[in-house]
Amino acid sequence: MRAAIVVSDPLDWTAQALLASFSAKGINSFFLNFSDLSAAITCGQSFRCTDVDLLDLDAMVVRDLGRKGPGDVAFRFEVLQALQERGVSIINPPQAIAKAANKFATSRALQDAGVATPKTVVTNSLTEAEKALQDFKKAVSKPLFGYKGRDIILLEDGAEADLARLKSVLESQGLVYLQEFIPLDNPRDIRAFVVDGKVQGAIYRVAPPGQWISNLARGGRAASCPMNRELAEKAASAANAVGAVYCGVDLLETEQGLMVIEVNGTPSGKGIFEALGVDVTAAIADHVHQNHYLRES
Repeated sequence: MRAAIVVSDPLDWTAQALLASFSAKGINSFFLNFSDLSAAITCGQSFRCTDVDLLDLDAMVVRDLGRKGPGDVAFRFEVLQALQERGVSIINPPQAIAKAANKFATSRALQDAGVATPKTVVTNSLTEAEKALQDFKKAVSKPLFGYKGRDIILLEDGAEADLARLKSVLESQGLVYLQEFIPLDNPRDIRAFVVDGKVQGAIYRVAPPGQWISNLARGGRAASCPMNRELAEKAASAANAVGAVYCGVDLLETEQGLMVIEVNGTPSGKGIFEALGVDVTAAIADHVHQNHYLRES
């Protein structure tokens, strides 16, 4: 069996762990950087990355697609789609990665699946954005395709400076994604790591003192989170809603119960490992190994 791990940084912890877990399963695996991707349409269609014929692969696990612009992203997703159509197992499926990456698509999928999620408004109208902020009183503005907690802004209705920031976001990004702010006694969220519909482990991501953003990339601290039925069911339902084989599901503890705020379709497993000693890549390798031989039989 031959599998590629798509990553832009070969020293990435999760990529290295995937390589080791695949090796332990006897899977011939290696890294690919999609910056070297090419496709040709002649007598047929061919897809290559450096000297690798991608149609010779049995499976491809996407850790980090990388990107240089909207056109490049569209091309990379189209290649993933083409490979999937031709029998290469893509994990996560391109549709799932795209749905998880687009926060509006995620919010829609969660509500359609009956998974509790905060109220959200997405608009390119300043008037509608201001109305939403009035309704929410406090709202979190997030980039539609943001990651690692970057460019997240807390806005408060009635604050002139925040109204100016809201207008600035809309002008620079063309739209604004506003999610109601959920006040918490403890400034933390939960990151649950799901593989094949099962939660492998969960951690609290605790915000630094005086801060409210808890992403580990923004200085948050990981701590063990006990599992319970509600957490297991909501995290698995969120993964299923976007169609992910593996993902990180972010949840908030509210008075109404757990709410899912985001789903990460290309998550790091480092925080879970450091806090719990759980290597989630072993479960991903199990999935790849089992599904390959199920298809072969």
